[in-house]
Amino acid sequence: APETGVAGEARARACVDAVVEDVRLSSELKGDGDFVVRGAEHLLSTLEAMGVDNCRIELEGSGEVPILDGSASSYAYDLCKIGLTPAVSSSGAEEPRMAWKLTENVMVQEGDAFMMLNVDDSTKLTYGIDFTYKSTAIDKQWESWTPTEDAPYALHIAPARNFGTLQDFVAYYRAGYIRGGLENCALVANGGEYWNAPLRLNNEPARHKLIDLIGDLSLLAEPGMSGVPVGHVVAYKAGHKLHAKFVRAVAKAAKTKVPAQIWYSGDE
Repeated sequence: APETGVAGEARARACVDAVVEDVRLSSELKGDGDFVVRGAEHLLSTLEAMGVDNCRIELEGSGEVPILDGSASSYAYDLCKIGLTPAVSSSGAEEPRMAWKLTENVMVQEGDAFMMLNVDDSTKLTYGIDFTYKSTAIDKQWESWTPTEDAPYALHIAPARNFGTLQDFVAYYRAGYIRGGLENCALVANGGEYWNAPLRLNNEPARHKLIDLIGDLSLLAEPGMSGVPVGHVVAYKAGHKLHAKFVRAVAKAAKTKVPAQIWYSGDE
């Protein structure tokens, strides 16, 4: 499992036990003492989707992971460019990557928002959002992605930017967040239009939610394992708070270890 922290000062492990459930804007991981890592989901998502299960992440200045352009594209591009090295055992043999496969369905719910995992032999991720009460530009969207069948993460998912309404982001800015500027790190909707169109992808907001989902599910990983479980994960109107609740429920569910499916071939 990746480890996040400030070298020589404090550390936080990217694992279920470190998850802070009472969050709103981004994921939070508890570390040593009062140290908290914020906003690691885009980076963790990319590492998970592209097969990295041994990683040390060093942050300087604070525990906040840079938001960059609000997507996971930069991380995905750099990993594609650098390449990966298979992990080996003490004997020198390549270690197979494993994944969790649940033997029972799991569901969590808050109001009309819910997340569920249906037992299946392959991994499929589906996300639905409903912003009709805030912006008809975003409206209602659904996006499904089967990693072994659809376009690769680096092309199909990673470019999708963080999103929200102009009113939301003004409130976040006044609260001390997103100081890098809206147009640089988010897709901003204002009523029936996007303030900084065009979109990079169809259903870009729903695809961005898949970035967040993969990043938060990655916390289920143990050393040498994928975090995203085998099965069909469906989320509707969820956020990091419900993601955290779901991750804890999956961690407690009955499951076995199986060989992980390969999402990333290195040809992207």
